[in-house]
Amino acid sequence: MKTKKFKTKSLQALAKKRLTKTELAEIDREVDLEIKVLKSLQSDITKAMNAYMKEQKIGFNELVKSLDVSPAHIAKIKRGDANLTLASIARLFALLGQEPHLVFSKK
Repeated sequence: MKTKKFKTKSLQALAKKRLTKTELAEIDREVDLEIKVLKSLQSDITKAMNAYMKEQKIGFNELVKSLDVSPAHIAKIKRGDANLTLASIARLFALLGQEPHLVFSKK
């Protein structure tokens, strides 16, 4: 049985055909804002973890033990590479003895 090869178009090419330049520009602005927000949240989480370690006078390994997660996961969180859920953020801050506070402002 022969299989047919279908040409697949990239999402970007499809978007350019179906969306206006204004719509594409708005998508780009929204993506840039999402990235900025995500980096800000990741930075705040890392700062909170570092402050906790400094206050408690503990190192990385002690932090791993107190959070009961893998060293690789903590390293990802500290680098900003972890994809955290709201539940995991709540658990993390509860273990750190802190209450996070989000502040929203217009872009």
